[in-house]
Amino acid sequence: MKSLFIWLMLFIPISLTAQPAKQVQTTTSKNKSWKLIFSDDFSAAGKFDENKWSYSPRGNPAWAKFLTPSAEYVFQKSGNLILRMDDRAIDGDKVPYHSGGIQTAEKFNLTYGKVEVRAKFNSGKGSWPAIWMMPEKPLYGNWPASGEIDIMEHVNHEKVVHQTIHNGMVTDAEGGSSATHQASYKENKYNIYSIIWAPDSITFHVNGVHEYTYRRDAPGGSRQWPFDQPFYLILNQSGGAGWPGAIDKLDLPFTMAVDWVRVYKSNGPDTAEK
Repeated sequence: MKSLFIWLMLFIPISLTAQPAKQVQTTTSKNKSWKLIFSDDFSAAGKFDENKWSYSPRGNPAWAKFLTPSAEYVFQKSGNLILRMDDRAIDGDKVPYHSGGIQTAEKFNLTYGKVEVRAKFNSGKGSWPAIWMMPEKPLYGNWPASGEIDIMEHVNHEKVVHQTIHNGMVTDAEGGSSATHQASYKENKYNIYSIIWAPDSITFHVNGVHEYTYRRDAPGGSRQWPFDQPFYLILNQSGGAGWPGAIDKLDLPFTMAVDWVRVYKSNGPDTAEK
């Protein structure tokens, strides 16, 4: 027994200190410190749940140039929400492409919590799928002053996804951000993209792995930390303008399939996972 005790005492410190550089974390509802406050499993067929989502409107920003409020471009099928982009013609609509996007604006928002989205997408020249958040009522002024949280963006045939913060301090005149991170992901497969948003930090994860943290700097004020107000969710498959550039039509259609969305509120103090 004494020799066994000595062996254990020698082994235990090694076990406690031999940790990988990146630690896989549990980011599901099994973590009892989180309470589920919003979810969608997209288990029905046809149109999305209008109590939770509405179409993202077409607009001038590059990501919104081809958005089309149609069940041809946003629909539920086989337990997924399908967001599509292609070059099919639509009578009376002269844009060269059409794409799908939905949002929870005016239906659901949150300030602090955990957001998880399980999704997969195909790559292609000119493609730009995204999972992100915008302020419900921009308290600090027009974009980027009131902030933007990009949980996941992907462009073209890149082997990484992008996780980015926008605000008045880190976003330049061309719309680029210095607060960004490139993360690996499983290509052509489902991945879980998530953030944990606390009053002093936003941490980004892919498949439970902590990838990046953006921290509040108190002297920066709202210009650096506008993330103390309600934000809503956006899911979209865009492309053909702005960041990804022109589309190669041979790569169409572009699709992002969203398996589920889950949003949690902390049962305890709002603190980020390290």
